[in-house]
Amino acid sequence: MSENTVKRTGHTRWFISSLLSSMIILNYFDRVAISVAAPAIQDSFHLTATELGIVFSIYTYSYTIMQIPVGSLLDKFGVAWVTRVGMLIWSLLTISMAFLQGKLLLYIVRFLIGIMSASAFPAASKATSLWFPPKERGLPNSLFDSAAKFSNVIGAPLVAFLITKFDWRTAFLSIGIINVLFTLLFWWYYEKPEKHKRVSDDELNYIQENNVSANDEQANKLLYTLKVLFTNRKVWGLMIGFTGYGYTFNLLLTWLPTFFKENYGMDIMSSGLLTAVPWLIATISGILVGGWLVDYLIKRGYKSQKIYRIIIISGLCLGFVFLGSIFTDNVVIAMICISIGLAGISATAPIGWSISSEIAPTGSISLLSSIVNLANNLFGGIIATALTGYLVDKTGSFNLSFIVAGFVLLLGLIFYIYVLGDIKQIKVPQKKK
Repeated sequence: MSENTVKRTGHTRWFISSLLSSMIILNYFDRVAISVAAPAIQDSFHLTATELGIVFSIYTYSYTIMQIPVGSLLDKFGVAWVTRVGMLIWSLLTISMAFLQGKLLLYIVRFLIGIMSASAFPAASKATSLWFPPKERGLPNSLFDSAAKFSNVIGAPLVAFLITKFDWRTAFLSIGIINVLFTLLFWWYYEKPEKHKRVSDDELNYIQENNVSANDEQANKLLYTLKVLFTNRKVWGLMIGFTGYGYTFNLLLTWLPTFFKENYGMDIMSSGLLTAVPWLIATISGILVGGWLVDYLIKRGYKSQKIYRIIIISGLCLGFVFLGSIFTDNVVIAMICISIGLAGISATAPIGWSISSEIAPTGSISLLSSIVNLANNLFGGIIATALTGYLVDKTGSFNLSFIVAGFVLLLGLIFYIYVLGDIKQIKVPQKKK
């Protein structure tokens, strides 16, 4: 059977891709909500900017700590059950946000939500590698990665509306209920290819014949595999390279509404709507450039390594444009600079996930994806969010925070170019008994 015939008769893998993208959107709704609601939460709990930074970052502490454990769990027990349990508990915890009183409970619940939502990106990366052959993987990778940006497009205005019409607690209650309903859908529909009841024989054969990850079993013990990965230069090149994107991404994800509010005196509704614009452009860039264009060029016979390198260098260099936002008093110019910068770095993110799947040792796709996500959230999530709050308190502006992000972006570019090297699967030798 030809590939074109399969495309006409087999669509289950694309439904799976849509499901994974929806999961990421809802996973990020929580982060969008805390970002847009930050001024209201700050007033409600009487938080300083530094304490607000802790609210942002404490989620990422637990999220980051859980990356390697959850990656191992996904490789061992599969995407279905690990994700189902995680989604159910994080949904209930999101609902509980609506009823919190006191700073301590706020910190505790944010910490627990981070633990339970840690599986989202490694699970999406693992599931995509199981359902899609490498030559088709760019677009689905870009879809779930861009879903994180698109969550701002629909989430920021939605949360801003709920806060304006009701309050921030109603916003979290609404998101939590939506998450519970989606968890039921995911529970019912998701399975790996060979166990899925709705995949056709033709499509299953196509997946298994063209995908070395379709039957991905662990070959070595966790600690031994971790030792091999953490002593491999490719892993460090990918980790720090991806962090170059992630630091700026997380800073803007968390602080952009507050940046617009503080720098330009905008109210919550206006800053929420304005925030949606750069994220919409970033979503489109990630899907069209990091996804569709990559797959199109690979199918036309161009080498994937060359394509990856060109887009990564171009995208990260374009990312520096976001720094222009701190040198203007015009909110429209600031939004344009941020939009261009986000579009550039967003085009590189799906490629990072594709590289992770291609270089991961057999049976370790989730583990390597989790390691990359760990570095991304350690520097981007924890340090970027907390350091930004501290620097804003100390300097009274976002200027120094944005300059630090530019430095990390440059560091990521250097690691992608000079440390990652050839994109080839890492071999883990069998441990001698």
